[in-house]
Amino acid sequence: MSSSALIYPNDANTIVSLLDLNPSRPGEDDQDDEAPPFEIFEAGTGMGSLTLHIARALHAANPPLPPALRQILISSPYKARYDFATSRGCLEIPPEEQAALDAYASSRRAVLHTLDRNSKHARAAYKLVRNFRRAQYLPSVDFHVTSVDEFISQRLEQTGGQPFLSRAILDLPSAHENAQRVIEALHPNGLLILFKPSISQIADFQAWSNETKQPVRMEKVIELYSTTASDGGVHDSSGGRHWDVKTVVPRAQQGEGGDNKPVQVMRPRVGERVAGGGFVAVLRRWPVSEVPVQEAPEEPEALE
Repeated sequence: MSSSALIYPNDANTIVSLLDLNPSRPGEDDQDDEAPPFEIFEAGTGMGSLTLHIARALHAANPPLPPALRQILISSPYKARYDFATSRGCLEIPPEEQAALDAYASSRRAVLHTLDRNSKHARAAYKLVRNFRRAQYLPSVDFHVTSVDEFISQRLEQTGGQPFLSRAILDLPSAHENAQRVIEALHPNGLLILFKPSISQIADFQAWSNETKQPVRMEKVIELYSTTASDGGVHDSSGGRHWDVKTVVPRAQQGEGGDNKPVQVMRPRVGERVAGGGFVAVLRRWPVSEVPVQEAPEEPEALE
């Protein structure tokens, strides 16, 4: 499903900003606490880079995880065979603690569903999120290994055909082959994000959308500029071109015969790896059915 190509931090930050997420803390608004969970769907987990960035953005909306349960997520060993029927089935956890984790999961106000057909990708992404800051963002994510149609169809059956997604991201080679069911699952006014390496793929999706009269409108298409990446892109979160700015003593001035006078060096960093880039399209779902549909749960507004 996904090529598992790494989405670099600067690109992931841009995509998350386009999702327009504004989570508030539990208890700030009674209406928010009583509303259905704010659900995001990511098709194409890959190595989990975008998954982690989205989970960070959602974290504030969920109640704090008790320290004892967090310690379980950190210290429990992995099962010999991961069970991605539920994300909480990947670890060897005693039944009592497992029940407590399941109870916490049902109290979440914001959930990211990330899906991939490749179980190796899902395992790698699970480990990435678990190992980052001692599993701080792991409880906000549900991992799935299945097809897009199977997952969406099962959830729509549970909701009686009512939309349940507020946001969706498709990082797939042929997004239009899976998009129709995802669009059906989007709340009116919900956002659909496409991430593609080629602008022609965005154009192909738009042509398919127009031909099949999908209830979405394209709001914007932006290019993600490539950047120079250091440390394999792990610490590159800003994008742009890296420069060396430092003060040194030239070799000719070093030693007893030189004056050891420092000079400034300012030049583009060379020999770095070019990383990132691609195209992102933002589409908005609008209602066309005559059957009344539930309004999308409004995102909790942060306090001024």
